[in-house]
Amino acid sequence: MNTCKAKLAVFLAAVMILAASAGSALAASKSLVSIDWLAKNLSKSGVVILDVGDFTNYEKNHIPGAIKAFGPWQTMNDEFVGFMMPKTDDLVQMLRNYGVNDDSSIIIYDEGITAMDTARSARALWTLHVLGHNDVAILNGGFAAWEQAGKPVSTTATTPTSPGNLSAKLVADKVATLDEVKKKIGTKTIFLDNRVTSEFFGHEKKSHIKRYGHLSNALIWPSNYMSNAGINLSPAIMKDHAALTQMAAGVGIPADKDAEIITYSNHGLQAAMGYFVLHDLLGYKNVKIFDGSILEAAADKSVPMEKFSW
Repeated sequence: MNTCKAKLAVFLAAVMILAASAGSALAASKSLVSIDWLAKNLSKSGVVILDVGDFTNYEKNHIPGAIKAFGPWQTMNDEFVGFMMPKTDDLVQMLRNYGVNDDSSIIIYDEGITAMDTARSARALWTLHVLGHNDVAILNGGFAAWEQAGKPVSTTATTPTSPGNLSAKLVADKVATLDEVKKKIGTKTIFLDNRVTSEFFGHEKKSHIKRYGHLSNALIWPSNYMSNAGINLSPAIMKDHAALTQMAAGVGIPADKDAEIITYSNHGLQAAMGYFVLHDLLGYKNVKIFDGSILEAAADKSVPMEKFSW
């Protein structure tokens, strides 16, 4: 009997240790954190908070200890296509200036008012994944949720005491190039358009986009359906797992978590929301972003596009 009690005590102690560890550390697989979690871990060693919202909003109010990290997260590439991922060396230097180390746990947040706000955070998260840094999460609801909950704010800019030591280990298979897209249209690869329906259908387009419509055979899942942003004045809280799973199935995403999926939008920003939801929240393993997105594809007449169709 004493032996059984001893074994039970050891087991319960182990469970308590594991639970405490899970609650105090940011695991690589936990890519969405709550405001309560962040409030408890503001001063935790190794946590770096990046504010990727508008720099003028940062100057008015921000989360205590957050670094102003407006960017640039997207820029013109050597072919003069805008809104692309900057060069690796430039990104590494930028992130080191933000105090990011190889062992940093990074929390990213934005204004948290619109779906496009969250897309900024998702784009930063994807960029870090491309650089090989996976210990990164988005603050659910962003600054709007933080402020609504009455959490502390600051007007004092935070400056890292010393540069970080981040080193990039480029993960190229998270980025789809124009040449790859051309080869894979019409294959079993799934292309997911994260723009609004009117752009997908070809009824509207941005003035600088050369053609109407979408990539041939693409599916559509608008990024503004992925959160509760603006619903009854709600901050941009992500839809729960069940709702996202149901939507993924409804738009035609297969249940196979190994399926290859390439997300795109106009400039690769809304596409980052598609990546975040599929890869980080729903567990799809083979998701990448077409970095040039429709801006690049529509300018190349050899890329097959469709309009006035679903």
